[in-house]
Amino acid sequence: MLLAEIYKELDYIDKKILLLLDKLLIRYEYVPLSVIEGSINVPPRELALRLGRLSEMKLIKRSLTSRTGYRLTFLGLDCLALGDLVRDGVIAYLGSSIGTGKESEVYIAKSSKGAPLAVKFYRIGKASFQKVSRVRQYLTNERCWLIRSKLAAEREYSVLSELPRYTENVPRAYGWSRHAVVMSYINGVELYRCRELRKPTEVLYGIFNALRAAFIHLGIVHSDLSEYNVVVSIEDEVPYIIDWPQYVHRDNPLHLEYLKRDVLYVIKFFKRRYGVSIDVSKALRFVKGEVNEVIG
Repeated sequence: MLLAEIYKELDYIDKKILLLLDKLLIRYEYVPLSVIEGSINVPPRELALRLGRLSEMKLIKRSLTSRTGYRLTFLGLDCLALGDLVRDGVIAYLGSSIGTGKESEVYIAKSSKGAPLAVKFYRIGKASFQKVSRVRQYLTNERCWLIRSKLAAEREYSVLSELPRYTENVPRAYGWSRHAVVMSYINGVELYRCRELRKPTEVLYGIFNALRAAFIHLGIVHSDLSEYNVVVSIEDEVPYIIDWPQYVHRDNPLHLEYLKRDVLYVIKFFKRRYGVSIDVSKALRFVKGEVNEVIG
């Protein structure tokens, strides 16, 4: 069943239960039934039926211990975020999933004017724990996966709502709720899937432009750049750098090391895949704003 269809099956009380579990994420791993009963003003029998139904729909999960409690699932959090985005007029329609990764799932959507959008739901979990602990250092002190995902979405939105003012080479964010970010839809493919490019040097320069804009205007470094988080549009081969939550600020003592790693990695990829040779030191000077051109 599509996420939008699941959401339509929820009534006011169902949403109130999900909102309560979301509100108490920081306080409880599983919210005790007694707390839910004291907060949701419905008869105990009706509440039990509703909790059972929400569990069957996989929107919440019951604890397996003797102490009865419930927690929100990612699907339940999806419904809350979707409700916010529709209510706020950010999206008017949510379609099917168009991509799933280790840390997120992306859905096609439409604005109220019918423009295509993408909605990225973060799903940071145990499967991506090693990468989370390695590159997403801002998350390692937070034990709850749902809260980690919310933090990731907030950070991505903060970048994509500002950076497009200075470069065309990133998606534009249009809204954010909980663990979901709404951004411009890119009709493209990930760079690692592009066996050939018509103008690979121009694509590489586009990537450098995004890194430069982020460094100069926002004072940040992507810090995890690879061929897996660059999307190239099919029509005109414009590159878009995605996946920004792990960015680091220039006040980080290792920011130049991360910047050099990003630049060096993408240069090596373009050399290996497309035969494009770029001097690393000159590329770094360009990205840092010390020169205005990259000379191969």
